[in-house]
Amino acid sequence: MLKGRFTEFLFPSRLSADQLGITLVKVEFWLTPWTRQDEHLPMSHLAEVAHDRGLIWDSISIESSGGLNPLVVQGLPKSGATRFVDQVRAWMNV
Repeated sequence: MLKGRFTEFLFPSRLSADQLGITLVKVEFWLTPWTRQDEHLPMSHLAEVAHDRGLIWDSISIESSGGLNPLVVQGLPKSGATRFVDQVRAWMNV
């Protein structure tokens, strides 16, 4: 909240994955939560999953094979971020 991320505090980004791909849902502005940005990255276009570990919170960056516009989510709990990255990497190696 100190950095002006009031919207992210009220409506945190949702990152989900399955064997078909990864989906990121972000609310753009807290006054209009019905306007949100949905991004989907098919598993076949996945190039790299980066897990940045912080002191309290972690962040995940997912890059496509094209290299443009990576999916980034910050402020994730450590255990959830680790499980997510491990699962996605296991699906990538299948």
